[in-house]
Amino acid sequence: MGPDDTRRGRRGPWIAAVGLLLVIGLMGVLWSALVRGQTAGRGGLAINATGRAGEVRMRPAPNFELRLFEGGTFRLADQRGNLVVVNFWASWCPPCREEAPELEAAWRALGPAGTVFLGINVWESEESARAFLVAYGITYPNGPDPRGRILVDFGITGIPETYVVDGTGRLVRRWVGPITRQELARLLEGVRRSVP
Repeated sequence: MGPDDTRRGRRGPWIAAVGLLLVIGLMGVLWSALVRGQTAGRGGLAINATGRAGEVRMRPAPNFELRLFEGGTFRLADQRGNLVVVNFWASWCPPCREEAPELEAAWRALGPAGTVFLGINVWESEESARAFLVAYGITYPNGPDPRGRILVDFGITGIPETYVVDGTGRLVRRWVGPITRQELARLLEGVRRSVP
């Protein structure tokens, strides 16, 4: 074994260690972004046409079709004329577990009055998602977004996040973090009052 072979032999573990640190660092950045999205300024933001600081420019909701866990397909385009609450969640997300009973209670109170609810499960197996729905007794429609296309189109920053789509198909409200039934009712009431 020559001097070059000895140096190469010593570098091997260092290269592996540096590679491992890079992978861990990347995972840390991704996790940080997710947690930042979960814990960042919780609350509702108006999505309006003026684009003032702290608000997001109003835009048409991304049109999508979602296969539902209970069978059938949800098409956002079919919901024109209705207020639609779209919630992004995952079973491993503690704030999602916190809000699950609240969303179900809101659905039971507001659904009969014509508000449409939809849960979109992200970043996990269908088996885990179905177990979550059973555990929390969720009865409003839910489906998986396995490739993350819908969440990218909506521009979510973390989970849970909840959006309100008005009857014309525009995104008009966004709530970052877990939402209670009272907060959701106030959010929807604000949307109803703003309709000309």
